[in-house]
Amino acid sequence: MDQFYQELRKIQKKERNNATLARVEEDFYTRIHEYLDELRQEAIRDPFSNVHGVLKEAQIIATEICERREHKITDAAVVNIHRSYHLFTGRPKFDLIDTTPLNLTPEEEKFYFSLLDTLKNHRGNISLEKLTDDEEDNKKIIKPKEVQTNTLISEPSEDEKEDEVLNRLDEISKAKPIKEELGESVEKQILKSQIKAQSKPAPKTESVEDNPNALDAQDEFFDFESKKVAKDTELVTMLVFDEVGPIVGVDEKVYGPFRPQDLVTLPLVNAKVFFKNRKGRQVKI
Repeated sequence: MDQFYQELRKIQKKERNNATLARVEEDFYTRIHEYLDELRQEAIRDPFSNVHGVLKEAQIIATEICERREHKITDAAVVNIHRSYHLFTGRPKFDLIDTTPLNLTPEEEKFYFSLLDTLKNHRGNISLEKLTDDEEDNKKIIKPKEVQTNTLISEPSEDEKEDEVLNRLDEISKAKPIKEELGESVEKQILKSQIKAQSKPAPKTESVEDNPNALDAQDEFFDFESKKVAKDTELVTMLVFDEVGPIVGVDEKVYGPFRPQDLVTLPLVNAKVFFKNRKGRQVKI
């Protein structure tokens, strides 16, 4: 038992000092439970021994190891999903970059991939396409009301039809004739208006390049910002010459750390900084 206690202390020290996971056996958590159970049984057999203190310290050490490993696994999943799932840069795209942490136990590996699925679903739910689909689903389809025809109305009689025709002719005969304007006939006025409408120049359409706020044929704005963002975030492959720490790219993703002779993919804008300082060069694959 004392040997496993010393092993726990070594793992605790590594978890505190290193950013990566300490190497443990696949049955690490099972061995912890077995060790703690043995200490409890011994404490029951001898209530006056110092096993009670050892049991309490072992529980504290095991808890700290587990919590630190959970933090590291969670951070790795978040960083991985940030690099793989693009948000607010056009259409979302998911291409998982396999950066699974080393030294995972089977239980921790299952935990890691469940975090990836949860984060991926969350980012899918807040994407523009998902929000647009939800709005369309919530719209209610309103059917036009059918106009009911009253089939009980009787047809007018012949005498009523004749009276209606006579009244209409009387109204037409009393109507005033259209006055001619400046001695010209109505036909000439209509002809002049048609000629004037044809000779009127067509409205000048303003190009999008001259005025960025001008509308195109589909009454939509030309999005210059999206083109600029796409150009800035264009990915290139680079061969690294020197050791460089992690950097944050223009696409707000973390790249690095870099080591000599590494082949890395990062935005063109950030790669130009390496080229300028002779710390890398572009490679075409």
